[in-house]
Amino acid sequence: MMSKRSVFCLAVLMFAPVVMASICEDTVTGRKNIYWGDFHVHTAYSLDAYSFGTMQNPAEAYEFARGKPMIMADGKRVQLDRPLDFTAVTDHSEWFDFLYLCTDPGMSEHPDCKNVRDHASPTGGLGLFRQYVVPSITYVEPQILGPCVDNAENCRKAYVTQWDRVQAQANAANEPCEFTSFVGYEWSATRNFRHTHRNVIFANENVPGEAFDYIRYPKLDQLFNLLDEHCKLEDGCDVITIPHNTNMGDGTTFDVEQESERQLSLRSRFERLVEIHQEKGNSECLAPLGVTDESDCNFETRLTKLSSPATQEDYNSDEWEHMRATYVRGLLMRGLAAYRRSGSGANNPLQLGIIGSTDGHAATPGFVEESAWNGPVFGIGSLDKAMARRDWNPGGLVEIRAEENTRESLFAAMKRREVYATSGPRIGLDFESDVSPLSCEAGGRPAAVTMGGDFSRGQPYFRLNVASDRVPLQQIEVVKGKLQDGIFRETVVTLWEGSATSQCIVWQDSDFVEEEPAFWYTRVKEEATARWSAHHCRAKDRCDEFPGADVMIQERAWSSPIWYLPIKE
Repeated sequence: MMSKRSVFCLAVLMFAPVVMASICEDTVTGRKNIYWGDFHVHTAYSLDAYSFGTMQNPAEAYEFARGKPMIMADGKRVQLDRPLDFTAVTDHSEWFDFLYLCTDPGMSEHPDCKNVRDHASPTGGLGLFRQYVVPSITYVEPQILGPCVDNAENCRKAYVTQWDRVQAQANAANEPCEFTSFVGYEWSATRNFRHTHRNVIFANENVPGEAFDYIRYPKLDQLFNLLDEHCKLEDGCDVITIPHNTNMGDGTTFDVEQESERQLSLRSRFERLVEIHQEKGNSECLAPLGVTDESDCNFETRLTKLSSPATQEDYNSDEWEHMRATYVRGLLMRGLAAYRRSGSGANNPLQLGIIGSTDGHAATPGFVEESAWNGPVFGIGSLDKAMARRDWNPGGLVEIRAEENTRESLFAAMKRREVYATSGPRIGLDFESDVSPLSCEAGGRPAAVTMGGDFSRGQPYFRLNVASDRVPLQQIEVVKGKLQDGIFRETVVTLWEGSATSQCIVWQDSDFVEEEPAFWYTRVKEEATARWSAHHCRAKDRCDEFPGADVMIQERAWSSPIWYLPIKE
């Protein structure tokens, strides 16, 4: 008999049935549960993780996600106090060949391989990073690494074999109804130090014969075209690409204003979600240049320019506006304009759902507790090194609303964007809409539009249902963006403030105009708690040495948007 681990369920809300064969015994048709996971995890198969001493493979990362303890590179024993429901290990495909040849099971005696094996550790990692990671993915012309320079055929075989190992470990870890593991990898475009990375997540075991990487296929349209050619629905293959770290892209990519109709169509097919929060910073929004403390965009902000730490003073006004336009809120705004420009097909290529993940490089998916996380892998085992990167954070989680914990059910929810993000806590959240009045009464009727969906006629009512995790709720907001007379306008509306463990709110937008495309997403904030940097500098009584470390933060959740896309006459 199959059983399923208990998950948080917002039982008061019922939904229309999903046409899908149920395989989990306790599935209730029409009832959706919240499942918690991480879609951005690196292991020893990623060179930037291996270099700093991460020796665990994907299989061990999946075991950690399910609650098994792990010994990290600094000797520290770590374990999730609440296992995850699903995970995708997304190792950098650019180094599949190099690491297969240089480490287990390859063990090549090439000098570069010996150098990597001999010096991979928390102390030796930075040197290896500069020697191998930087030239292979950040230079304008990526450099082929040592053992592959004069042996392309052997490296090709190693590359495919490593991809086969990635698939085998993901498929072996998958246990329907108990734990879902997805086959995935990362396309790591970092041309001229600008991050335009994508995580590539497949629906099931039907995947292409190779992981299309940035070194061999350096353009985003190449990635989309290859996925279109080699991952066909009629062959049982489906895939989603998830952009992340838009805060480190310096305003590049997302060229929807210049893309062909075909590329816009492929983007709409594959690019269903965007990662708003992870260890390298938050990418929700940026305030206009010169606005700081009073902005609502001041959570876990981490500015870089060409991947180096930066401040507002390092940007001119054009650079800043280009960068703002590639943060999540800016992308959603540009989606409205793209919809206005689209023809009879009425396409919005930036109609994105919102997720969080960790981007952890220690094979520890879901390791987001502020008090337990002791800094990124680049500083592991050293308070001084960790504090040198105190603008990093533990990362976030992705939550999926689905009927059961299976690849089929979870991936279907991802495609319809019925997902949301948190900065770590397991806040329960639902956000839905209807053109008829809604109520918060138990057993109330389901709404027509679920989180991540869209509508095209009528004035909407919205319903938010929120439940706290371990810390009480403090604030609930709705963020609205609209396109009015060709101008982007954004507003943040506070719907509730106080201290509570749960809230249900029905709200109607008094500023709604039927001719104006718009989106709405919710942002929920907890009461303030100590940040990870505060926990660790306090433990060593050294906070005076690290300005800005001893601070409190408000952990939060972000729903996927609901869209109003009026029908074109």
